[in-house]
Amino acid sequence: MAERVSIPSHDDNHFDGFVYAPNQTSAPGLVMIPEIFGVNAPLREIAARYAEQGFVVLVLDIFWRLRRGVELGYDQESYKDAFALHAAFDYPTAVKDVQSAVTWLRGQASCNGRIGVVGFCLGGTMAYLAAARTDADAAVGYYGTRIQLFLEDGPKIGKPLILHFGERDHTTPPELLRNILAAVEGNAHVEVHVHPDVGHAFANHHRADTYDEATTQRADARTFAFFREKLA
Repeated sequence: MAERVSIPSHDDNHFDGFVYAPNQTSAPGLVMIPEIFGVNAPLREIAARYAEQGFVVLVLDIFWRLRRGVELGYDQESYKDAFALHAAFDYPTAVKDVQSAVTWLRGQASCNGRIGVVGFCLGGTMAYLAAARTDADAAVGYYGTRIQLFLEDGPKIGKPLILHFGERDHTTPPELLRNILAAVEGNAHVEVHVHPDVGHAFANHHRADTYDEATTQRADARTFAFFREKLA
């Protein structure tokens, strides 16, 4: 069961987060950022699974500046709603919210003070930006959909970062993926994995049209080992 918490923002407001705690104290912290569908059932289940791996996970209500409590499914109306929210979403301001969340989680007694950021889809781009623009200690992005809009951040990344992509992801077709890879080429902090024969949202276990269990297990094993090393 998640604990709902209120996080102070940089501009004297508050936004919601949901904490999933492991059965241990002084655990590494993870700020988790959702897909464009908000804090829905699959994301909650993923957060609980990460907590079982020994991380204290803070899931962000990332759309709060547009609408609080977004929780969408995968039907046609939900897609329409999610795309509209994404079109209005301000990534640079949201990065400041991620920093606020990192700072808040770092100060909790349940956390060892080391913080990672992990995200999916929209959250994958946010994880990339967090590695460049926040003081998080490490980050992992799954199939970030807008990284190509922030290529100038690639050389600025000074914290360990893993980026997972699906080879057949329609949101990062080969011509865009090449640009992303070029932006981080030579940056020793960045590790990129392009998983063969899978597309977007390969790690979303509620989406039978996209989920690939074997790829998810491989990607997650790498992610968990990475965070254990970097956040120890």
